[in-house]
Amino acid sequence: MRFPYALLNIKTIVSLTALTALVFGAGIVVLKRSMPVFADDRLPDQNILATYQEQVPVVSQAEIIMRTLASAYPNRIGQVEYRNGDWAFPIRGRWFYYAEGRILPEERRNNFSEYRPMGFNSNYLAELPSWESTAEQRAARTRNMEEGRTRQTQPARPTTRRPNYFPEALWNITNSNEAWRQQAQVNFLGREVSMHSGIAHKMSLINEIILNESRTNPAVRQWIDSLGVVAGWNWRTVASSGNRSSHSYGIAIDILPRDLRGQATYWLWSSRYEPQWWNIPYSRRYHPPDVVIRTFESFGFIWGGKWGNFDTMHFEYRPETFILSGIPILDHRSN
Repeated sequence: MRFPYALLNIKTIVSLTALTALVFGAGIVVLKRSMPVFADDRLPDQNILATYQEQVPVVSQAEIIMRTLASAYPNRIGQVEYRNGDWAFPIRGRWFYYAEGRILPEERRNNFSEYRPMGFNSNYLAELPSWESTAEQRAARTRNMEEGRTRQTQPARPTTRRPNYFPEALWNITNSNEAWRQQAQVNFLGREVSMHSGIAHKMSLINEIILNESRTNPAVRQWIDSLGVVAGWNWRTVASSGNRSSHSYGIAIDILPRDLRGQATYWLWSSRYEPQWWNIPYSRRYHPPDVVIRTFESFGFIWGGKWGNFDTMHFEYRPETFILSGIPILDHRSN
């Protein structure tokens, strides 16, 4: 089977990968075009430089994030505008503002301090880094943990939580009953799984690709045969944070074998018996076959195995992460 990246629409790749470059590069292009030419390599007067620099439009983090989200979900988010002193976009007629990284509806934008920033990953890795290359990161985590244990007083844990307004509006869900009505039943690797109807077709395509691969790849066939739990929609919070889980919207799936054979899959579970769970090597972690991971990623699903707080059974639909990280994905205009 040819790897699914071969299915990429060229126009889509160009538009997605160019988005961040165009936004970041706008100011540079304007500056180059507006700067005068100085003969004999003489430096311009500093006041003149300052004047031209002031004319360069500043591309803010707010604009980048809001335009990226609109590009990631084009059939759910309307056109981005700068209005009322902040970047904003409409979702079904309701305006949402960047609001210091909280993405809040217009009536809540001035209450941003009540919430934690949502967080948008622009450093998702195209490939899993080698274990050796992450040694310093693990050492730093060890130092931080040890320092935390020796402090006489621990800093108070933030009492604010990330707001749910944006994902609720994006997926048209505010409670468990609404969430259930938005779900569709998808046949995935021989099991019926509930996933949001907006991405059900993507799950069907992923299923088809993996099954086709299994016909010629014994490792994938063995992996499919070993599966026990395959879980999609589940209205719940994240155990370690109290934030609403992406499973609540039906945009995440957990895939587990019947027997982990002692392998680690979720950092929180491992932390109960491994004090330095971050040092559990890849060889002792459960990983789906590489082709399975790449197939999910090619459709805009991030894999929890690349997180510092690893969750190797978890795949989550977050196309904005790939756009921000400059990684091509398949056409997502049907969102």
